Amino acid sequence: MKAKLLKNYVALLMIAAIFYQCTDDHQERFEDPPWLGGTNIETLETEGNYNIFLALMDKADYRTSIENQMFTLFVASDSSFNEYFQREKKSSVDDLSVKEAEELFGQHILVNPRTREQLIYEYAWEELENDDGEYGALFNRKRTYSIPVDYEEKILYYEALQDQTVILHRYNTYMSVWTTEYFQDYFGDPESDYLFMYPGSSWSGTQWHDAMVMEEARSSTGIINYIDRVVAPIPTIDKYLSDNKDKFGKFFDIAQRFAAYGNGPLNEQNERTRVKGYQGIHDFADEEGPGGTTAETEPKMVDYFSAFIPTDDVLQQYLDEHIFQYYKSIDSVPELYLIYLLQSHLSNLLLIPSKIDERFYNNYGDKIDIDINSDIANAFMCSNGITYTMNKILEPNAFTCVPGPVFYNSNYTTFLFALNNSGVLTSLTQPEIDVTLFAPSNAELLEYGIRANKSGNLTIIEKRASDDTWNPMTNADAIYLDEFMSDYYHYGITENFDGEGYIRMASDNYLHYKNGQIVGGGNQNEGDYCTVKEKIQSEKNGNLFYINNTIKKPLTVGEFIFNDPDLSSFANLLLQAELVDSVQVEFEQDGVKVPGIRFVLDITIKQWTVLAPSNQALADAEVAGIIPTEKEELRDFLKYHFVRNQSVFDDGKFSGSVNTATYEVIGTEIIYKTLEFTNAVNNLSVRDKSGQEVDIVHAEADNLVERGVLHKINTVLSTKSLK
Repeated sequence: MKAKLLKNYVALLMIAAIFYQCTDDHQERFEDPPWLGGTNIETLETEGNYNIFLALMDKADYRTSIENQMFTLFVASDSSFNEYFQREKKSSVDDLSVKEAEELFGQHILVNPRTREQLIYEYAWEELENDDGEYGALFNRKRTYSIPVDYEEKILYYEALQDQTVILHRYNTYMSVWTTEYFQDYFGDPESDYLFMYPGSSWSGTQWHDAMVMEEARSSTGIINYIDRVVAPIPTIDKYLSDNKDKFGKFFDIAQRFAAYGNGPLNEQNERTRVKGYQGIHDFADEEGPGGTTAETEPKMVDYFSAFIPTDDVLQQYLDEHIFQYYKSIDSVPELYLIYLLQSHLSNLLLIPSKIDERFYNNYGDKIDIDINSDIANAFMCSNGITYTMNKILEPNAFTCVPGPVFYNSNYTTFLFALNNSGVLTSLTQPEIDVTLFAPSNAELLEYGIRANKSGNLTIIEKRASDDTWNPMTNADAIYLDEFMSDYYHYGITENFDGEGYIRMASDNYLHYKNGQIVGGGNQNEGDYCTVKEKIQSEKNGNLFYINNTIKKPLTVGEFIFNDPDLSSFANLLLQAELVDSVQVEFEQDGVKVPGIRFVLDITIKQWTVLAPSNQALADAEVAGIIPTEKEELRDFLKYHFVRNQSVFDDGKFSGSVNTATYEVIGTEIIYKTLEFTNAVNNLSVRDKSGQEVDIVHAEADNLVERGVLHKINTVLSTKSLK
């Protein structure tokens, strides 16, 4: 075996020697083929029509890099450069500073040679994209070597630097490679979408930003794409608006209230630069777009911002008609209004014209009609997204649906922020959802112990504790704010409060109205009520009622029973049956606890009707020997006085059979024991399983409790004969 291996090894050595002898210089095997030509630089020098590009390369001090590394170049002709210099009022490369040359040249190169196919199907996220891949041709944003020239900006509102002029630094510019394949994968129209976004350009099917790639050539050090124009330095959306304040100054000024400035690098003069961003709205100053990271394989290769910016005259007219009737200046407008106004015109997605024309949803999910031919004056593609110049305001549903008026009324800002912070505002601003909303003023909420307080960049809702300290009512900590606000809106439309009736609120608590007076459970207990100060009808989805008092939260079933002296015997029996738990009070963060009826605490049961026997009723039942002494039987007896999933008032609305909380299990089936209601206005009675009919006195009926109603009764209920 060893001899055979030795023979094979010798044979391989002989073959290698023969091959080596056939080549005068073994390095010839690695020489470029004759058709490949010279280097990138040699190829351009030979062509003779790209001298300005080469001069720009030298001014930017890139010659050594281009000579010694592999690059993809996007090269415009001398005539194209001369046209560019004429537009920029410059005569030649000599008129550019080194930094300007670096920015301009850097926009025309990419590291490593990349064919059209490789540009389209970029390697990212650890997988090579292709025409069958999930993202296909959508990785079209390329990070260039271009670092924009620093510029100055006067800080308008950022408190730490207000009124100072700072040097702003931007990071590497991103360029877009637009192709037929990109628009096909995005389900757009290649030529018309591109030409709409780049008016005045030409379409070839392969575009380097606003330049048309006319021809691709290979050299020994990379790939040269010949383009039909010089790509001018590209601003971010923020820089574009800043440079065009004569057209977009009002929108830009409003946005500056959310601008923030972090530390940037020291420049060549050893001066501190700043990096601009936005807080509370989409950060359209971010060079990298919505992806916003430094790794090349992050989603910024896909994602763009879209900005729909109204011109000054359009925005001024809107503010005059909608804002300055209520506020003296923008500075006095609630910040939340400004956020909604700005965000309704900003998106963290690229919205191409054909998609906008077909269907457009704003940042809040509102469907907005846009006619791209009449509503959009023109478009400009920035490094981090597209800016559409708008002839109209994209008003969000939040301004036009039921809650809209509270955005404009300075007396209701606490309620406005409470709606927003609770997360409910979006559901109240959908045209297909009917809403009745009650809004108390700032003063009324403050008297009740609720206020809005600005903390840093946030406005939070706070509640006054028993020791007069203020604590946040945040959904991050608990469901306090959400639960509190759900007592103020009803899904459905109520036109007025004439006559008498009950309204089930989103909290599953009820309001009682009678002859214009409105009471919640807490109002009923305290003997006060609300009246309507003003009704404002939305053309889209319901009514807003300004009221002169807060809607006060009802007592829980347990609180009501344990706070009513006439129900003390019932309370004691519930304790005896071990049906009572100690429960933390909602909205109270200082440890206040109250008794809770254990099975009523089940939040899956949305409604309850409690038939609570008075002390006299239980005394009579005890004399008659009706009250069980064994614990399980006592529990069944007590739970028979609680009706599940139904709130029955003596309003004549509901009659029929209902399930109680008492049940028995037969096999695998749960069988609830029932009661039968007979209902007329102010005249409600209930028949139990013993056949006994108990009349409910109107004066002791309709006590509003959490998730339902409690009626006092003067006779106990039983499933057994009372004879």
